[in-house]
Amino acid sequence: MEKRIFVFYSNTIRTDGNFKDLYRAGRVDILIHSIIHAFFLSNGLRKNVTFDAILNGPPFAPIRIKIESSLETPWSKKDVKTLLSLTLKKFTKKKNPNPFPSIFVERKNFREVINEYLAKQKRIYVLEKSGKFIEEIKLKNPVFVVGDFLGIPKKELKWLKDKAEFISLGDIPYFTSQVIMILNWYLDKIGYPKDFWKTEEKFEELKKKLKF
Repeated sequence: MEKRIFVFYSNTIRTDGNFKDLYRAGRVDILIHSIIHAFFLSNGLRKNVTFDAILNGPPFAPIRIKIESSLETPWSKKDVKTLLSLTLKKFTKKKNPNPFPSIFVERKNFREVINEYLAKQKRIYVLEKSGKFIEEIKLKNPVFVVGDFLGIPKKELKWLKDKAEFISLGDIPYFTSQVIMILNWYLDKIGYPKDFWKTEEKFEELKKKLKF
């Protein structure tokens, strides 16, 4: 089954789960909105989505949080902040690499994650304004790489030069979360697998069951 894979590079998000102030915690709000647009629909959750968050903020960088589509994950659009915070705390304090269903955490940096996907014969597509317009290329086994408000560091872009294809959504500078939303819309448009679960009250029941 083909998957929709997103790799989000954060320069600043804290890696200890201390998210009392989303802005001061390294712009966690950008990650939250990006996850929402990657997975959630109106009363629905997309199937076959993988979201990798590569966090490079203090004090434990780098940390990779990998989220897979699942109805067993105790979340909703309102609870992404809490889920991320608890995920990091369970990993950094209790060394739990699988703190919640379909959520995995490890000490792995950006290049290691990219190399992991390359080894699986995935094609890396980096979202850059100067890249080739997405409608001019034929996507195959895609992994989409997006940066935060600071962008992907130049040293990483240089490293990616011969490993990835740089693509663009046009000349308008969208927010990261909007980029992911547009990518999902485009994949829907071209007939890429777009199955989803109807959730409605499912997540509320799960949270009570798991005492989340």
